[in-house]
Amino acid sequence: MALQSAKSSLLEPLLNRCANSPVAALDVPRNEAPPQSLRPEPSTGLAKASLVQAYTCSGQTQEKEELSNLATTLAHTARNTRLAKISDEASLEILEVEVKTSLKFLEKLMSCLKAFTTQNQHSQDWIQQIKDLQERVVDTPTIIGVVGNTGAGKSSVINALLDEERLVPTNCMRACTAVVTEISFNTSNDESAKYRAKIEFIKAEDWQSELEILLAEFHESNGTISPECNTVDSPAGVAYAKIKAVYPQKTKDDLKHSTVEELMQDPCVRDVLGTVKTIERARPELFHTVLQRYVDSMAKATAGFLDKAEKREIEFWPLIKVVRIYTKATALSTGTVIVDLPGMHDSNKARATIAEDYLKQCSGLWIASPINRAVDDKAAKSLLGESFKRQLKYDGTYSRVTFICTKTDDISITEVAENHDPGGELFESWARIDQIEKDISTRQESAEGLEKSKFDYGNELKDVKDQLKIWVNWKRRLENGETVVAPSDISKKRKRSAEANGSRKERNYSCRSGSYDSEDGINTNSDDTAEELPNRPGTILTSQIIKDKITELRLKKRSTARICAKLDADIQSQTQEIKSYIKENGKIKAEISARCIKQRNDYSRAAIQVDFAAGIKEMDQEDAAEEDEEQFNPEQDLRDYDKVARSLPVFCVSSRAFQKLSGRLQREPDVPGFQSLEETEIPRLQAYCKKLTEAGRRTACRRSLNSLTELMISMSLWIRGDGKEKPMEGEFLRSRLQDLDEELGKAVQDCCREAEQILAKHIFTKYSYVIQLAADEAPLNVAKWGAPVNKQNRAAGGYPWPTYKALCRRGGVLSNAQGAHNMNLQLVEPIVKQLANPWESVFSERLPQAFKRFAKRTEMTLQSFHQGIISQAIQSGAGVTAVAMLGQQVRSYQAVFGDVVDDILRDINAHQREANRAFAPVIAKTLASAYEKCAAEHGRGLYQRMKTHMTTHVEICRSTMFAESCEEVKDLLTQMCRGVEKSMSEKTRRVFEKIRQKYLVALSGERLQEYLMPPLNRNMRTEIAELIQARKDGTDVDEEAAETATIGSLA
Repeated sequence: MALQSAKSSLLEPLLNRCANSPVAALDVPRNEAPPQSLRPEPSTGLAKASLVQAYTCSGQTQEKEELSNLATTLAHTARNTRLAKISDEASLEILEVEVKTSLKFLEKLMSCLKAFTTQNQHSQDWIQQIKDLQERVVDTPTIIGVVGNTGAGKSSVINALLDEERLVPTNCMRACTAVVTEISFNTSNDESAKYRAKIEFIKAEDWQSELEILLAEFHESNGTISPECNTVDSPAGVAYAKIKAVYPQKTKDDLKHSTVEELMQDPCVRDVLGTVKTIERARPELFHTVLQRYVDSMAKATAGFLDKAEKREIEFWPLIKVVRIYTKATALSTGTVIVDLPGMHDSNKARATIAEDYLKQCSGLWIASPINRAVDDKAAKSLLGESFKRQLKYDGTYSRVTFICTKTDDISITEVAENHDPGGELFESWARIDQIEKDISTRQESAEGLEKSKFDYGNELKDVKDQLKIWVNWKRRLENGETVVAPSDISKKRKRSAEANGSRKERNYSCRSGSYDSEDGINTNSDDTAEELPNRPGTILTSQIIKDKITELRLKKRSTARICAKLDADIQSQTQEIKSYIKENGKIKAEISARCIKQRNDYSRAAIQVDFAAGIKEMDQEDAAEEDEEQFNPEQDLRDYDKVARSLPVFCVSSRAFQKLSGRLQREPDVPGFQSLEETEIPRLQAYCKKLTEAGRRTACRRSLNSLTELMISMSLWIRGDGKEKPMEGEFLRSRLQDLDEELGKAVQDCCREAEQILAKHIFTKYSYVIQLAADEAPLNVAKWGAPVNKQNRAAGGYPWPTYKALCRRGGVLSNAQGAHNMNLQLVEPIVKQLANPWESVFSERLPQAFKRFAKRTEMTLQSFHQGIISQAIQSGAGVTAVAMLGQQVRSYQAVFGDVVDDILRDINAHQREANRAFAPVIAKTLASAYEKCAAEHGRGLYQRMKTHMTTHVEICRSTMFAESCEEVKDLLTQMCRGVEKSMSEKTRRVFEKIRQKYLVALSGERLQEYLMPPLNRNMRTEIAELIQARKDGTDVDEEAAETATIGSLA
């Protein structure tokens, strides 16, 4: 009986409080009903009924089971809140609507708290938390790098993606985008700045360093200008073109005597270095005109002829570090940032660095290649070079590559039909075209015959009309009493048409042009009338003769006119049939073009996916074989390459067709084979671009909602802090909190130790082998640099002496017409190859799995901790009101630990991208003195001396420099681990402190300073509680948001 009474006394307040949420604990008198928005939901009533029924049973075993069931029910209630369900199950659209509505809630809450500030200074802390939550950015930028060879159509694709005719400069004759260009959405509402750009120039010291190299490049040792400066692709020619672009007034003779200091003092150059130029325009064409002046590299088109061309205006592109464009493009509206990367091996160190930095930050990579070269050149397999492809493997961005086949409108119908229509599906269409062309020819011949007949009858009709006019005139003269005599030249007039003898060319032109009223030609029937006239000239014409003749002529006129009308109708009919055939012919040809374009697109898409997977497989096997030849098994796939192929997004686009169908390119002809915008695949690419940010936006929304839930629960605990509820035993709660603190700290330490062990086992233990391997191969690499040039296969031979010297001037890194060259990277290539597979395995699989295990462990730890608190609350009857609210809080903290892991993995990825690029810079630093010696050589035998310097230096340093290179990477990874551990410890500690504060305030009755609550007026407490409960229930959703997403259905 006593047990049953205890159960009842425990259950009643517990169930009432769990059902009625915060206001139940706000000291509301019993005779007052809670506000409608705070009344229990139906599901809560059902839970209450089931619990009451459960507690009517008796027996000790049953009691323990009931307590366990009650604890489970409380935990389930905590997880089953409306905001929790939205965070877990809702679509992105609903999540964003919920965040938007929550911002309005925060504004209302802020207003309420500001009114309360005069009563309690501690409310300022809540106001600051609300401000932080309001300022949290939901839209997460997603950086997409766009790369491709010269002429690949990158800029045209970007313009089409932005739905602009010309925003990024394009030129069909040459490459014109010479600087890194970042394009993002313009959030400004200023109509005059609808198109905006910020042009950041390099610093003065960067340009000075480059000038020293450029001047040395095209000067001979005797101070004269190198004749190679007129060769566009030579190092001297490239250097001269760049200097001439910036200093157009300087002749070769001027540059011969110019110093770096003098060139640095040029006002046009000095005034822009280290500055940022802003361009703002309302219209795209004006914006493009101004922007092009800065980024277009016209010097590439005129190098070698600059003195003849005498360009007068400075070109700024060599002085620009980066261009940032802001536009209202819909494709960028969700936060995607497009970065046009012209190359990572720019001779300007600042520009090369920023290009490399963007590549490290990229969330995805788009590779553009013309479709007619993409398959034949194995572009997806080669991926712009072996070193670039291996870098993608190290960075873990292989799965984020997108391939864009450009210029799909550039097609040979015959070739595609022969190569991609083995089933002969186009045979019927071609046969129909042949038949149509025959029908057109037949009808054209018929129409020409009708035109000729019409031409002849037309002349005859005119002749009849002329004669009729003469005879009518004679009749009038006769009626006036005159004597009418047949003139002597009547026969000549009657045979006028025979004497005219219009040319065949004129008749054919008449037929082709459709003219039916020509007066030239032959009248084959003109002699018929002549036979009816008097035989002799001078014959007196009687009234009857004239009357008969006029009647005859009128009958003939009417008859001939009917024939001409019939001919007109027949010609019109033939013309319409010809037009109909021509239209049908054009339609069929357009269908054939469209089908051929689609067939080539489908074939190219599949072939590129296969090539892409083959390239990864080839590199995997190459790296695996070099890593361990004895264990290498080529028959065992290291990954699912079919899945890799299927996962590669491939877009086959026509920028020109898209622009034409969009009403642009007015001076261009129509593009055959495209009937709608969708067929160009640009709209599909635009939608894909918008979708790229969804994962980041969804994560940001969930984090925002979790923070909001945490804030609302914290405030609920705050406003109920009246100290009237029975507290939980303080010693028990502190003991449990201490255990939680120790367990969380141990979880952090265990996770970080595991991460260090993974790095040591799979990367550091391989150092001794790869260091020796690189040291052994170093002399071979150096010898190859100085080997004879292989013009048939540049990669198989050495460097020409100008290229060798240009490389040394630039620290071993150069990009020219033959591609990108990096001596430092070639020396560490054995190391990079050996570590590629284990590096990818560590950072793509092993470390993420270790940190996910940490997140799972913390989740279970928090759950176990809270279950213990629930059990104690049920048994002691203390703190039961706050249990459900704290359960929601625990769920939020579990999500926070998931966010912590995501942030840590993001940081690790950034650090490992820095680390995997650190092998080569150490080599460059070690070889710096050798590079300087080689660059300083001149005169007879300079090439041999350069090779000797390099060989000697590498031989001396090879035993230590590779160990230093690996040690540098190890230090960076070790620092990464330490930083990760520090960050995890700090974040875990902050979470624990929040948990400690909430549980002590809610359950032990401790009044922590930040939770002190002076007596509030009744209206204020109710207002805050109602605001919080309305947000939890979703009853504060406005009509606009409700129409956008039916949030309530998720409750």
